[in-house]
Amino acid sequence: MFRTRTNSIIITTLVAGSLDILLAFLNAWLSNAVTPTRVLQYIASGYFGSEAFAGGPRMAGWGLLFHYLVAFSFTTAFFFLFAKNIFLARHKVLTAIGYGLLIWIVMNLLVLPMSRVPASKMEPVAMIKGMIILIVAMGLPLVFFSAMYRKKSSKS
Repeated sequence: MFRTRTNSIIITTLVAGSLDILLAFLNAWLSNAVTPTRVLQYIASGYFGSEAFAGGPRMAGWGLLFHYLVAFSFTTAFFFLFAKNIFLARHKVLTAIGYGLLIWIVMNLLVLPMSRVPASKMEPVAMIKGMIILIVAMGLPLVFFSAMYRKKSSKS
């Protein structure tokens, strides 16, 4: 399963990215009855602006592609950070929490404000939910899958 770093990054991206988007769909549905298509259109609006919301399934497809590209970027960065840092390897849960929070900060305070997504207020409950989703869906899988790769590669 984890023969090469590239395989490990791709598998981890697919697992973590899928968990993240599924939890985002569930959160959007439970919070506001927002459909998965609308969530994906929102993601696509980062590039296409408001026209993404009128673009139907095609824009949802773009949103899904953008989502996995972002997940791939954070996964790749983490694999390189984790490989070099003994502290991160020893403190897996703390690392997962920290990296999940870092992803939230980068996305919400840097990426989204520079994109074309519609502006929205930062509400404390929504912020906490978003952070928890990223810790569970991205932070934990990244830590544990990269630890599996690290363990396997150190034996080789």
